[in-house]
Amino acid sequence: MSKIARLSDAIGAHVRPGMHLNFASTPSRSNAALRALARAFRGTSPGFEVSATGFHSTAHLIGIHRLAKRQISCFFGDNYPVPRPNSLYTTLAKEGIELEHWSLLTYVTALRAGAMGQPWGVVKASASTTLFEELRAAGKFMTVCDSAGGEIGLVRAMVPDITFVHGAMGDEHGNVVFSPPHSEGFWGAYAARRGVIATVERIVPASRLEVLRDAVKIAPSRVLAVCEEPFGCHPQPLYTAPLFNAPGYQDDFDMYEELRTLAQDPAAYAQFEARVLDAPDPNAAYRESVGAPRLASLSESLPRPSSRPPGPSSSPPPPLDRMTPVPSSSRKPDAAVRATSILLVLGSRVIANLVRDKGYKTILAGIGHSFIASRMAKLALEQEGIDIAVTVETGLYEVDPKPRSSSFLLSYEHMARAKRLSNVEDILGVLTCGAAESCLGVLGAAQIGPDGSFNSTRLNDGKILVGSGGAHDIATNAAEVVLLSRCEPSRLVRELDYVTSPGVRVRNVVTDLCVFARAEAKSPWSLTDVYPAHGGRGLDYAVDFVREQCPWAYDVPEDGELAPLISTAEMRLVHEFDREGSFWRREGG
Repeated sequence: MSKIARLSDAIGAHVRPGMHLNFASTPSRSNAALRALARAFRGTSPGFEVSATGFHSTAHLIGIHRLAKRQISCFFGDNYPVPRPNSLYTTLAKEGIELEHWSLLTYVTALRAGAMGQPWGVVKASASTTLFEELRAAGKFMTVCDSAGGEIGLVRAMVPDITFVHGAMGDEHGNVVFSPPHSEGFWGAYAARRGVIATVERIVPASRLEVLRDAVKIAPSRVLAVCEEPFGCHPQPLYTAPLFNAPGYQDDFDMYEELRTLAQDPAAYAQFEARVLDAPDPNAAYRESVGAPRLASLSESLPRPSSRPPGPSSSPPPPLDRMTPVPSSSRKPDAAVRATSILLVLGSRVIANLVRDKGYKTILAGIGHSFIASRMAKLALEQEGIDIAVTVETGLYEVDPKPRSSSFLLSYEHMARAKRLSNVEDILGVLTCGAAESCLGVLGAAQIGPDGSFNSTRLNDGKILVGSGGAHDIATNAAEVVLLSRCEPSRLVRELDYVTSPGVRVRNVVTDLCVFARAEAKSPWSLTDVYPAHGGRGLDYAVDFVREQCPWAYDVPEDGELAPLISTAEMRLVHEFDREGSFWRREGG
């Protein structure tokens, strides 16, 4: 019997109120299924549990229509161009809808346990954080003693009823092909009690997939329906390996911003709903709304691993220590050197020094400032002949460091240009958190406490930030962690509102004013690399200003010196890495 079905029919046949629905990111998510689900159940209070690695962009529909009584995730908010809270989730939490926070690796581990029929999965998590105290209280986490007197962390298996996936192609038998990187992988598909509803870019004859057998990642016996939905993961990208001989498409960055607005503007969303969800076929209406020329443009001139087109200049950047320093002159630096630029440059210097001194083999870069600073450090190290791989937790190894690619680490460009594509368990589970302990983690945070622990989840006033992502896993298990943050009283605090991640591996906190460094977790902080952004005044003045911004206890070395000014080469890199102006333009220049 053919498994080909219209998406609306598949949802009507298999989805019931109260179910646990999982939307897998592999790495493409079935945004077509999210739109169809919203159309089918809006206004009915179906009381779903919905799990996904991240609720952003199209996944805001779940919250807008109050389709779920519980949303289970590692991220709630908007991730482009930088990770940002979305007021929708603060509103949902205040209404009593449960937002259940996980870290990325423990989330995947819970799905894997569910797929394997195991009641619990083993994790390396920090039980003392608020994140895992909450999961413990919910019966989702516990620790047990091992024979050596230590503790083993366990997360309860996650078992959805139905998992939605999106693939490049599928056939009538339920074969669906997926191109790496596979991000969270296919544990959710195998854990699902009832099975999988797959959307695909196109239905093809079974013979077309015979040469792609290794790309059929889900046993067709697990697939309930295969539904053709062109641009089914838009506005997210669809990367397809060259062997597929099938077009993919890049991110629609403008639509990311539009969906953020729709989630926070009821009047604007009402127009979207009338235009898209009120139509008989919401996904056809969505494609029409986006426009054929705009969709076609996303598939044109896609970068490929084999081509790696040159950037704006084919010549390498000048050595970073041979360029003229750029002066700065105030608390709010002038147009030449702004706080974000200082943060990125100081961060890249610290990262490069740690790799030189300690021989780390990989850098796990978080989203936002961390990603740019890590790539800048890699370029500096390349000039010295030092090899270091910058990785992304969703399955990207050795991303292209050149400043020609997007500043958004999850973009199509980085999938296409990475030297190796895998998944969360490989990059985050093994290379970052595994036994080798040769990975340097670079992360950002909303709040950082005096012990180096940090918060990216929730504030005391109830505001939902974004969540852990993979930060908790990295902070708990990487060989060492560098944190990047503005030096402000709201960010460097005496006490955290919520502990998302522990500080045990944090050795450097890089800010736009200085660097706080320590040798061990229990060592005192030492103030280093104070940046002279204060009208040319001396070290004492700069240190006093840092004291006004940071309440922590720290030592000030008697022989301390101001950090070297940013060179024009470094400043050029900041602007080239962030050509969209996602970071420095937010400060007005």
